[in-house]
Amino acid sequence: MPSMMPSKEDFIGLTSDHIYDLVYEQRLNMSLLLNGTRRWYIAEYFDAPPKDNSYFQHYLEMTLVKLSQLLTMLAEHGVYRVFIPVYSWHQPQRNAEAHKFLLKGIQALLGYPALVETYKRSRWEVRFYGDMTSFPHSFVGALQNPPRYTAGEPEHIVYFGVDGDSPHNNAYKMAYDFGQKWGHAPTREDMMELYYGDRDIGPLDILVGFSRIYSRMGIPHLLEGEESIYVTAVTPLVMSEHSLRSILHDYLYNRHDVGRDYQNIHPNEIQRLKQFYEANKNTVIGLTRKYEDLIYPIPAIQWPDAMDNPIAEPQYPNAAFGD
Repeated sequence: MPSMMPSKEDFIGLTSDHIYDLVYEQRLNMSLLLNGTRRWYIAEYFDAPPKDNSYFQHYLEMTLVKLSQLLTMLAEHGVYRVFIPVYSWHQPQRNAEAHKFLLKGIQALLGYPALVETYKRSRWEVRFYGDMTSFPHSFVGALQNPPRYTAGEPEHIVYFGVDGDSPHNNAYKMAYDFGQKWGHAPTREDMMELYYGDRDIGPLDILVGFSRIYSRMGIPHLLEGEESIYVTAVTPLVMSEHSLRSILHDYLYNRHDVGRDYQNIHPNEIQRLKQFYEANKNTVIGLTRKYEDLIYPIPAIQWPDAMDNPIAEPQYPNAAFGD
């Protein structure tokens, strides 16, 4: 990491190779909640509500194409591990036709041409995690033993989450079976190997959600505790390069010093706090507005103009400090 922090504008203007060098060494774990994909598709391809479900096939193909482009962009920017939940135990409650195409989409993650090309070109290893017992037997074996798309060591790993049952129940059973076999409770590293096939996975670093602040299955099981959560207004499936670079810059450089001593912070920070808190005493982050059918995120934070203006540090009489 360089000693000088680049501005957001400078960082966004760097070449992808430069950003790759800065990011890849961090071995980041990023999860993306790719919700809102149908909403994006309808907005992109329709001017009025669809009359039937005949669009599902094209919607599925466009989703897979956009996913391949997203993985290409993440690899080019040096993101090491990517977690993408694609199924949860709530899914059978969906429209039956939508559920059928969702299962087709999960199968297609292994062989859709645009994805296979991306896996090979960007050197992705593909893994699946979660309880698959409720899935059709015809493709469970392929999910448990996906093909290798690269020779030698992969440069990036994508984990697709397919939790057909509660991940807690699945993990409890794994821990119980481990204890029965070895006579002692599993360590965290043991559970990482059982659940994800890798003992060395650390906590999640970045979660990118959609539309509102929530983590439902976006934080993979057992990886919670240190994540920074970002939310896009449009599904992360079509996240722009500008948005990704903004997230990476924020994560790498806009970090609190957890060991800070408030006696030693700059006096002008106190003035900023006063201005910011006064402007936002009624602000709640994460509120939404519902129209006829859908909800939208509401702009929340009030940003006082004075926040970005130079602040004159207050002058204190010596007597105030006992001199």
